[in-house]
Amino acid sequence: MATWLITGASGFLGRHALEVLRLELERAGSSSDRIVVLGRNRPAGVSASSFVSADLGDASGLDAAVREIAPDFVIHTAGKTPPATDDELFHANFWATIRLLKALRISGKPARVVLAGSAAELGPVKTVDLPVGEDYPCQPMTAYGRSKWMATVSALAEVGPLEVMVARVFNPIGPGLPESQAFGQFASQLLAPGTDPLPLIVGWLDARRDFIDVRDAARAMVALAIQGQGGRAYHVGTGHSRTVHEGLDALVRLSGRSVRVCIDPRLSNPREPEDSRARIDRIVSETSWQPTIPFEQTMSDLWTAARSRAEALHASDRLLPLPLTA
Repeated sequence: MATWLITGASGFLGRHALEVLRLELERAGSSSDRIVVLGRNRPAGVSASSFVSADLGDASGLDAAVREIAPDFVIHTAGKTPPATDDELFHANFWATIRLLKALRISGKPARVVLAGSAAELGPVKTVDLPVGEDYPCQPMTAYGRSKWMATVSALAEVGPLEVMVARVFNPIGPGLPESQAFGQFASQLLAPGTDPLPLIVGWLDARRDFIDVRDAARAMVALAIQGQGGRAYHVGTGHSRTVHEGLDALVRLSGRSVRVCIDPRLSNPREPEDSRARIDRIVSETSWQPTIPFEQTMSDLWTAARSRAEALHASDRLLPLPLTA
C-alpha cells in the first residue's frame, strides 16, 4: 500500500490532480493506496480521515505533519499566481516548497515528489527556439516566474531519499479556471447581466500561448510521479500555441452574446513573451502520458463550469433573507 500526499487540493490544478489520482488508482486496481490532502483548510469532497491540517509557512508543524503522513508519493501544487504581491509569490512558491522538501528530507523516508512548475520560469524565448525544450536557459522576467524558477532549481538539486521531478506546466485552462486568468475573466464578463452588445474589457489578444487542459496537466503530474526520472524537469503542454483571441472568440460563441471588445493596455504585461510553445518529447517518451483533450472541448467545459458557478451564486443570492423593515 502506498501513501500519496497532495498539497493545494483546493486550487485550480490541485483539485483536478486529486480527482485524476483517484480515478487512476481506481483504474489500476490500487484501492489500498491512501490519498492524503495537506493544507490549512479541508477541501470540499475530502473526508476528515483523508485530511491533515498543516500550514506550509509553519516549518515545525509541517515537519510533524509529514512524519505523520509518511508519504511515498507527493504531488505539490500549492502556490500563488498573479495578481498576488511579489512577497506573497516568493513565500508561497519558493519558501513553502523549500519547507516541504526539508520536511520530507528529514523524515528520512524515500519519496517521489512532483512539483508544479510554470512556463513563466523560462522568460522570453526566441521564435527560432520554439517549441522550447527543458534545456533552454531560464531567464524569468516576472516575480512569479522567478519564484517558480527558484523552487525548480532548489528542488532538482535534491538528492536521496527524495526523487524530485518538476512538471513545468505551460498555460493550464479548463473547468474551474479562476477569474484572475484571462479566459476566466472573459467568461465572468460574458455571464454578467446587461444589454448587448456587451462591452468586454480585455488586454493583449494577439499573444500566443500553449494552452493545455488542466485535466491533461493533472494526468501528467500523476504519470511523472509513477514513471518520471528524478532530478529532471518535464515540459507539460500540447506543443502548439493559439492566440488569446481564439479563446475569446470561442467563449463569445458559446455565450451566444454580441460583444464590443474594449482593449485596455493596462491589462497587458510588456514582459510577457509574444509566443510560447512546449517541446514535450521528454515526457511523452519517458512516460505513458500525452495530451488528449482538444482545445474546443476545453473551452466548452470551461464555459459550462463558469455558467454553473454563476447560476449557483445567483440562486444563493435569491435565497438571502429580505432585510427587516420598521
